[in-house]
This record gives sequence, structure tokens and C-alpha cells, in this order.
Amino acid sequence: MVEWIVDAAARILAAEGLAGLTTNRVAEVAGISVGSLYQYFPNKDAIVVTLIERTQAGVADAVEAVAARLRDASLGEAVTAFVDLALRGQYDRRTLAAALDHEEQRLGLAGALSPFHQRVRQAVADTLRGHLDGLAPEAVDDAADDLFTMVQAMVDAAGAAGIPHDTIRPRVLRAAMGYLEACQAEGRVRRAAAP
Repeated sequence: MVEWIVDAAARILAAEGLAGLTTNRVAEVAGISVGSLYQYFPNKDAIVVTLIERTQAGVADAVEAVAARLRDASLGEAVTAFVDLALRGQYDRRTLAAALDHEEQRLGLAGALSPFHQRVRQAVADTLRGHLDGLAPEAVDDAADDLFTMVQAMVDAAGAAGIPHDTIRPRVLRAAMGYLEACQAEGRVRRAAAP
């Protein structure tokens, strides 16, 4: 029943945006009574929180799968795969993604979503570790955190602004690769300066 309700909310948000999301509409699309809905969720916000958590868990699963698949890939291949995953998440269901981004901010869910974001950052850090020679492990973790934040911010902003996928993709890739190349150069400089 919980899945029906959350899936109904996702379908409504994808088709109608936040304006169409009411508990009555969710119950209708889920094929249940409003009373039944309230047995599982006290209000619309609770449904949205569950949907956001489910979506974030799916993102973390996808990033971990990409990281596992690309263990031996070049840095460029890995970054491209991560960027493409972020773009698909934002652009494949643009209305849903925009609604969830908005609700995540409105509901102040940063702390609640931290475990999912940490999984993503860890998968990215594990992927970068073999490519950023000369950087201390904590510096690689920082680079992964920066990369995650940069890509997410660029992709979310581009999606919200209606910038076409084909326009933003090369820009995000240039920014990500430029940043990581600077990290690699910094590692080489530190290694050369070491006694």
C-alpha cells in the first residue's frame, strides 16, 4: 500500500507538478480511499519525504553500480558516466526532479538525506582514488565532495533554467575534468616538493 501511494505521488508530480499534489489526488491515483491513505501517511509532506528518500536511495544505488562497473575505467570515462547519470536524473523526468528539489529545500531534508549523499560521495571517492595520484586520502575525499557538489549544482540549475541537455553536458564535463586535472596537478606538485 505504501508503494502504491508513493508511486501515485511520483506520477502526479511528474505529470502535474506540485500544484496537482493533494492527498485526495494521491488517493484517487493510487485507487484507494483518502481514509486508507491517512492510515499510512499523516499528510502530504510525509508522502513527499518518503518519495524523496526513495528517490535518493535509488540515486545512491545507481552511482554505486556505475562506480563498481567503472573500477578500471579511465578518469574521463568515469566522470562522463557520473555526469550522464546526474543529467538523466534531472532531465528524464524534469517536472518530477524540479518538484523534488523544491520540496527537499522547503522541508529542510539535508540532514535526513545525508546518508544517501554520503553513499554517493563515497562511491565517487573510491572511483577517483586510483586516478588522483599524490593526493592524501582526505584530499581525494574532498575532491569527491567538491565534484559531487559542482555537478549537482550545475545540473540542477541548468534543469531549472531550461537549458537543453545537449548544451549543459559538455559544460559540466569541462568543469568536472578541469577541476580534477587541477587536483592531479596539485598532487604532482606536492609529490615533487616532498623531501
